[in-house]
Amino acid sequence: MSAAALEGAVAALAARLPLAEPPEAAVAAEECRQAWRPERVRVLLLAESHIATSAADLTYRVALPPGLDWPGPTRFVRHIYCAGYGEPELLEGPLGPGGRPKGGTPQFWRLMAAAEGADCPAWPVIARGAGKEAPPRLAAKAALLHRLRARGVWLTDASLAALAVPSVRRHGGAALDAFALRESWRLYQGALLTALAPFHVAVIGLGVARTLAAELDRAFPGRWSAVRQPNGARAPSRSQEVWTRLAAICDCFAPARNATQ
Repeated sequence: MSAAALEGAVAALAARLPLAEPPEAAVAAEECRQAWRPERVRVLLLAESHIATSAADLTYRVALPPGLDWPGPTRFVRHIYCAGYGEPELLEGPLGPGGRPKGGTPQFWRLMAAAEGADCPAWPVIARGAGKEAPPRLAAKAALLHRLRARGVWLTDASLAALAVPSVRRHGGAALDAFALRESWRLYQGALLTALAPFHVAVIGLGVARTLAAELDRAFPGRWSAVRQPNGARAPSRSQEVWTRLAAICDCFAPARNATQ
């Protein structure tokens, strides 16, 4: 899909929904996702949405450490494909260090690590923690994303509009969320994702699966399944179910032995 198609879809959503962020943030999030898209998508991880990114957040740029291979735009956005999300030390902006966007979604980093095995083998080196230095963690994050891209594993979001806001559980109600998901599919994601013809689609979130079940059945008949959102599987046993299922999907449809360089 072209930049014009993306901007047109976001503008149409902005005209019909009370967005939780400036329209430019939705565009920036999609630019980050597209920067990491594999040449051949084998497993599509379809989550709900990115986290709302404020106008103040958008004034920050990501200053990558020398030698870090992290593709995509340098504008900050709250998505794990943005190197600065969850790594505020990398951010430079007019509001200074005190205004740097905080927070992150470590549960999605663990989900990405689960694509390499149910025990999430990369998790210990990509997780933040006391005494852990940023350079090796960032290098490990980038290496994980590059390995998954080489296998054809790609994370994207069903909604172009952010449906979650930092420090707030949800932006709107269930009806607004469903409308955003269906309109994003109609305006943009349906044509884009169907054309990629992934071997399997793993929908991250049972609510997303329920809302888009008919659309997913038409686009990927017999080729999609759903798991709980990482933050929705609070019990350890539920979390392990998510990691185990995701690892099995990726091993079956995007095995490491078929990775491209």
